[in-house]
Amino acid sequence: MIAVAAMVLIGGIQAQEKGQRNWKRLESIFQAGGGMFLEKGFDASGKNPGLALRASYGLDIRLDESWSVMPGIGTTIMIADICSYHWDDGSLYAPEGADTDVYPCVDVFCDARYRIKGDGPRVVVGLGPGLSYARDKDTYYIDADPSDPRNLDQKFKQFGIWLRPSVMFEFGKHLKLGLEGNIGLNNMRVPHPEHNITKPTGFSNYMIVVGFGF
Repeated sequence: MIAVAAMVLIGGIQAQEKGQRNWKRLESIFQAGGGMFLEKGFDASGKNPGLALRASYGLDIRLDESWSVMPGIGTTIMIADICSYHWDDGSLYAPEGADTDVYPCVDVFCDARYRIKGDGPRVVVGLGPGLSYARDKDTYYIDADPSDPRNLDQKFKQFGIWLRPSVMFEFGKHLKLGLEGNIGLNNMRVPHPEHNITKPTGFSNYMIVVGFGF
């Protein structure tokens, strides 16, 4: 929270600093998005795409007219096989007996960004690393078989490493719209050889993102 407050403060104080330039040195960018969450590897075959939701804050630091870097922080929730869920009395429920995957996490990232010159909306492409930490440990729970020996064993690792490609379109001074991907680089599955769980599982998500900069 202190890091976020510091970035917001710096952005607010210096966002209007232009000097002889026609671009801001610093820009605060708030983003929110949603899209697909995909699992690949062990226990992922036959699953429908899941749902991924994210909200984030980044401080875009311009290096020159074209290049910038943007460190930031955010929160993401990923829910596997969302098509298998159903609504009942205003709440979302997993299928009876299913062992569903829910992965809420806090993210930090740092993207390198390049602005493509041209007519119309400004195009910004980005690429950088990300690190996530799961707020809750996802454990196995097979309620169809309470005696299943996997129950309460940790399912996924709490730290994830990501590669973050993106393309954003900037409209006017503030509005941004684009696509963002998070491609997992590490195995997220906690191995349990005693239960024959040894193969890796990879995560990735792809979202439509709306942003506001100032």
